[in-house]
Amino acid sequence: MVGGSHPASAASGSDILALIGDGVVSTDGSGRILLFNRAAEEIFGYEADEILGETVEILLPRRFRARHVSDVKAFAADSEATRRIMGHRRDVLGQRKNGEEFPVEATLSRHVLSGNTTLTVVIRDVSERRHLEQELETRNRELAANESRLRLALGGGRMGTWEWNLQNNELVGDDALRHLWGLSEQERLNVDDAFARVHPEDLPGLRRVLDNAIARTEEFAGEFRIRDREGSSRWVAARGTVLRGGEGEAKTLVGVSFDVSERRELDEQRRLLAAELNHRMKNMMALVQSVVSLSSRGTQSVDAYKQALQGRLGAVAKSLNLTQDGESGTTLLDQLLRELEPFRNAHGTNIVLAGPTVSLDAKTGLSVGLVLHELATNAAKYGALSLATGTVSVEWALEDSDRGCWLTLEWRESGGPPVSPPTHRGFGSTLIETTLTRSLRGKVEIDYLPQGLLCRMALPLENKEERLSL
Repeated sequence: MVGGSHPASAASGSDILALIGDGVVSTDGSGRILLFNRAAEEIFGYEADEILGETVEILLPRRFRARHVSDVKAFAADSEATRRIMGHRRDVLGQRKNGEEFPVEATLSRHVLSGNTTLTVVIRDVSERRHLEQELETRNRELAANESRLRLALGGGRMGTWEWNLQNNELVGDDALRHLWGLSEQERLNVDDAFARVHPEDLPGLRRVLDNAIARTEEFAGEFRIRDREGSSRWVAARGTVLRGGEGEAKTLVGVSFDVSERRELDEQRRLLAAELNHRMKNMMALVQSVVSLSSRGTQSVDAYKQALQGRLGAVAKSLNLTQDGESGTTLLDQLLRELEPFRNAHGTNIVLAGPTVSLDAKTGLSVGLVLHELATNAAKYGALSLATGTVSVEWALEDSDRGCWLTLEWRESGGPPVSPPTHRGFGSTLIETTLTRSLRGKVEIDYLPQGLLCRMALPLENKEERLSL
């Protein structure tokens, strides 16, 4: 403390203050700094010699200084209160010499010595503690979020826990597991009840994984298809561990199962897209040759031929843009024009399109684009668009049913070379059927009629627009 008139006492007090870990700052009644101990120097970055005589507000952020002056004056004039905690119910910030702000805990006290009022504040830098508190709070929030996600996963039926007793083959599963596997919600379960749900093609592999875990390892993992009571399949992943007895014998398998159908579907789409890109590269030269041949028909000069060829090759380049320049969606008409415009003759009579406006989201648009590109490429290489007399007619409609809104589309070729069914199943037909039935949950029929190919498809849609496009 400060305010005595005996040098020996003052020196002794200064030595004691130097040993204190908290900052100690004393001022007179007007706020002029009288004492600034070594800990305060370390906290604020000022030397005592340069801070003595300055007003204490220099140690505060500028936005708090005016209020601090009025608060301190009120406290100094108070005849009753002699001590109070600064910043009660609000944060208190200090400011170092370099301008950095930091949180503090501070206690202010008032003393009257020889008729003079002295104010002393004890300051503790709590930056590190606040940092640790914030880090702990962040970790607690992350932990709570993880627990919440786990509860949602388990409670939402996409993940279930199970326990398989290897001694009696009894299977204990929670409600989520029973729902995921389509098992009875009430009856006692045997592991054979679960195996009966596994797709026959995947069951041998699953048994091998489990047998290997029981015989040699502690943990296992596998992915396989299960069939519900209606006969449809979904992909499930299982993860678990083997619990052993005192002699090392396998007693129990415990684990979780969760639905991975969406991820599997995305993997299949990526595989198909990669294969399609490779297929397109192989077809590129044939496609360009077809466009060159088509452009030469009916042109009377080199300039006319050049103009027609450039226009069609530009349309080909646009049709190869699978992502549609990052757009979130497209329309069916845009997709058709993008794929067929390169092959339109000078009069536009060999391409006939009719149907209402149908908006397609990014996923559906990409899949439909792949199918239409395959149909257009085949028509240009082998079908109706390979001859000047050929025509491609595409008609589509929207239909409502108890299963929602469906898009029906008919691709009909005529006037081209005679058609006969292929002798083997090629990539093109596989791509069309896989994309429409698996990715889009639709239906497709392809007929190789002598007069030209006929392709009918039906796709489920979430929304529809009634305004006609043509």
